[in-house]
Amino acid sequence: MAIRQVIDEKTDTFEDLMARLTMKQRSLLKGLASSEESLRPTSAAFIKKYHLTSPSTVQRILTSMLDKDLISYEGDHYFIHDYFFKYWLARS
Repeated sequence: MAIRQVIDEKTDTFEDLMARLTMKQRSLLKGLASSEESLRPTSAAFIKKYHLTSPSTVQRILTSMLDKDLISYEGDHYFIHDYFFKYWLARS
């Protein structure tokens, strides 16, 4: 219940952030939030599932999001480090 309350309080911030991103950036973030850890964002399955265009496009988006500190990269995996943002994305 406490987690939902925090997420509800941050919803406006998260919506504003998403409004500033391109459609492909939003798709990639939603994919990272809801996909299994073993599924790599540059894989054909991920690209198809989240309606992205190519591995090179995904790589450019990942680099951009790393620069904006929206995601992190560790141990060969990309992930959303803000738990509340990840949870909000997964349920939206």
